[in-house]
Amino acid sequence: MTLSANQRRTLWAFLRAIALVEPLQQEVAASHGISLGDLYAVRVLARLGEVPVSRYGAELGLARSTITNLVDRLERAGLVARVASPSDRRVTLVHLTTGGLEAMESRARIADSDLGRRLFALEDSDLVALAEILERVVEGHEPAGSAPSETCAEPQPIAAAESELAP
Repeated sequence: MTLSANQRRTLWAFLRAIALVEPLQQEVAASHGISLGDLYAVRVLARLGEVPVSRYGAELGLARSTITNLVDRLERAGLVARVASPSDRRVTLVHLTTGGLEAMESRARIADSDLGRRLFALEDSDLVALAEILERVVEGHEPAGSAPSETCAEPQPIAAAESELAP
């Protein structure tokens, strides 16, 4: 696919922005003993609240065995807990623990970073425009609650893509 000059510029700027935030996200994930993919799964559960494990898996687009392994990992990390459904003993619910909520709050590391300060130095109108554009990109290409991959693996480094797009 041949990209126009505007497409190349946009994609290059987007990849550079991701490269700035990726180490911060890795730091947040590492501080909780999980991968970036697992951190994404924690964010999805924060949005869902307490839900059946099967619904959580469906939101992430994961097979039954994969969601079980994911919940096992997050439970070992102290980020989620399983509880029996009070209305149906066949259903197991999953929710964030205090540790999971702390993982969500540690996003403040990103907001307090140099990148966050640069971002929040933008005019309010630019922040609104940027948020709207990014929301359209995410909503247009990623179903609500879908995971980056079937296994919630860590995203791949973008260095190879950057070299192809360099202006």
